[in-house]
Amino acid sequence: MRLNSIQFLTNTSMMMSLMFIPTLAVDMGADYTLVGIIMCINGLCLFISTFFFSKMADTRDIKKLLVIGLLLTALAYFLQIFAYDPVSLALIRGAVSICIGIYPAALIMHIYGHKRSIGKFSSFGALGWAAGFLGAGIIGDYNRIFIASALLTLFSFFIALTLPRVEVERIKIDYFSFSTINKNLTIYLSFFLRHCGAVGCWTIFPIFMKSVGADMFWTGVLYCINPIVQFIIMRRLDNRNMEMIVIVGYILSMVAFISLIPVKIYYHIIPCMILIGLSWSFLFVGSTELLLARNRDKATAAGYLNSAIGLSMIFGALLGGIVSDMWGFNTMFMIAAVLSLVSMLITVRSSIARS
Repeated sequence: MRLNSIQFLTNTSMMMSLMFIPTLAVDMGADYTLVGIIMCINGLCLFISTFFFSKMADTRDIKKLLVIGLLLTALAYFLQIFAYDPVSLALIRGAVSICIGIYPAALIMHIYGHKRSIGKFSSFGALGWAAGFLGAGIIGDYNRIFIASALLTLFSFFIALTLPRVEVERIKIDYFSFSTINKNLTIYLSFFLRHCGAVGCWTIFPIFMKSVGADMFWTGVLYCINPIVQFIIMRRLDNRNMEMIVIVGYILSMVAFISLIPVKIYYHIIPCMILIGLSWSFLFVGSTELLLARNRDKATAAGYLNSAIGLSMIFGALLGGIVSDMWGFNTMFMIAAVLSLVSMLITVRSSIARS
């Protein structure tokens, strides 16, 4: 229960803090391209941090890593109230992402060490997303949102202090080796490409929602649909054919992004958010389970999925900002659908080759 609580609270804080960063940047004078650059810096820092600390979770004390990561993340969330222009916002968001990258691999290794369900554990992260989105929409004030994120993460830190130590295999890791990436390249590459498209959409999505009539409250409510669907679905994915689960996830992603193109008013987004929730449930749980099953350096392999997310935030954020600036929102949605199709084809080809 304590691990699920940490998963719930940290994801609530993360999404609460992140959701309105694009609109805050615009309020500070940023255009869509600059919004993309801010989110790009966010992704670059997350990529570097998760790459390093995922390896560390295979070699060091995972409880210490978890506790330190949570404390530093709480402090970084609080520092966001001091952002006063797009540049300071970008720098502080970079610091937030570095801190967020410290603890996820250590947390997943606690779950693995206790032999708990990855799907059920992941579902509490989705429930946290829902609470974060709704909470941000209800609070409706940037500084109060950042303070709430800091306090929730600080509470997670105190919960983590009470965790018993879990015994997991410690192995020697070469911090500059790319062997794990090469071994699982198909999983990481397809996940990266799909998520580049998704991040491109989410970079400008709060602005898009505002353009179709959603205020901060309704933006939060509509964002909740995706993670609520995840919470329901992720808990039911144990003991499935994970390769097929992942393939279906890419198909659903493609359909979801295409369904955004005809949207003219905010409540028409509801079916898309349901599809996105289904697709992400399949992709994240399925990919994580495959990586844990196929690799001895489990923290590194599973943690690199977060690195793929971080890397996609670099390219996806720039893609979303630039494309939306030059050709509009619908072009970005179509590109996201095409990238999901490419990811599906890569995965299908790899599955056929393995069989």
